[in-house]
Amino acid sequence: MKRLAIVVFSIALTLTMTACSTMTVTADHDSQVDFGSFTSFALFELPAKERRGPQMSDLVDGRIAASVAADLSNKGLVSKRPGDADILVTFYTAVSRRVVVNGGGWYGYRWRHWGGGMTYVNSYPEGSLVIDIIDRRSRELVWRGVGAWAFSKMNPTDEKVQKKVARVLRDFPPTK
Repeated sequence: MKRLAIVVFSIALTLTMTACSTMTVTADHDSQVDFGSFTSFALFELPAKERRGPQMSDLVDGRIAASVAADLSNKGLVSKRPGDADILVTFYTAVSRRVVVNGGGWYGYRWRHWGGGMTYVNSYPEGSLVIDIIDRRSRELVWRGVGAWAFSKMNPTDEKVQKKVARVLRDFPPTK
């Protein structure tokens, strides 16, 4: 019986973690902006007092910055200094703890005794990735991509960060 409970718990935990780790991407943009006129970008870091928290780590931020720059370069945009670029790109990660409660098992008379199901509680970090693109001349936000539930670990690998950034930036530049 214990072996069956462990197998059921393992399957339920795997399904729950898989379902919860799926990133949902949404993007929005200013439909009045001609994105075809943008030929260059610069990564722009918000001053410390304007940063949103809690963040992941400076190491993860470095991976995200490198992935954003590579993705935009692959789209034909040229990296320049912030004062010379057409668009400024900034990003942040929003981190929280996700708690999942799973009830399982059976309840009733079985094998000569009353028994009840068990409840399992799991907690893990959940990080969302937000990428903002700002028109440098007007200083207006022109595009935002959000990858909700992008990270389930506080130290994602380079490859995982590259995949998540590519998914968030997949619809940039938007087509009319």
